[in-house]
Amino acid sequence: MIIKNLNFAYGEKVIFQDLNMDLPTNGVTCIMGGSGAGKTTLLNCISRQLRFDGNIEYDKEGASFAYVFQQPRLIPSMTVEDNIKFVLPKDLSKEQIEERVNDIIVKLQLEECRKSYPSKISGGQAGRASLARALVTDCDVLLMDEPFKGLDVKLKNDILNLLIPLIQQKSVVFVTHDVEEALAIADRVFVFERKENSSVRVKGQIDITQNQSNRDIYGEQLNQVRKDIYDLLTQ
Repeated sequence: MIIKNLNFAYGEKVIFQDLNMDLPTNGVTCIMGGSGAGKTTLLNCISRQLRFDGNIEYDKEGASFAYVFQQPRLIPSMTVEDNIKFVLPKDLSKEQIEERVNDIIVKLQLEECRKSYPSKISGGQAGRASLARALVTDCDVLLMDEPFKGLDVKLKNDILNLLIPLIQQKSVVFVTHDVEEALAIADRVFVFERKENSSVRVKGQIDITQNQSNRDIYGEQLNQVRKDIYDLLTQ
């Protein structure tokens, strides 16, 4: 995905002015930066929920999008299984729906709570159900806005380990404030900065070449990347 000369403002408040970014094809882009740095706004531009000037070139013509939010946003009156079914196209056969739903439930280890309502499941299960609902549509672009916020370290790691094999052929844009999450999942990290009364700028870009499936985030190479990201975020 290539973003060319992106311009966007909320009224008189300019967020992006001639923003240019090259996001990896079938890879994970992490967007980091302080509050108000335009991270969520960028996701909404990519998914065309906001009107902007400039151009976004997708890796596939007619690209489809799925969104994972900070909160799971599951429908309270539906079971986990029905929440996942709800987003599927209506023209699929009953057999196709069952096959897709069963497949993603198994892959995200939701079998034990598939018939449960959102109020009866844990935070980790709700997070996985939200991912399942996004991934069951077989989208081309997966947009993730701090999806693991509020989860403990073990739950994050468990979900990331389940997620990584499922996104190998997708373009993922992942907003996070958590450096460890970025180190675990990103192919490319952009750090945004927006000073008062100015537009967002890309303060830095860092590529991570190690494959996610066997990445040691505490190894020597990624310890240096960790330092570089912290430097960009804090200086």
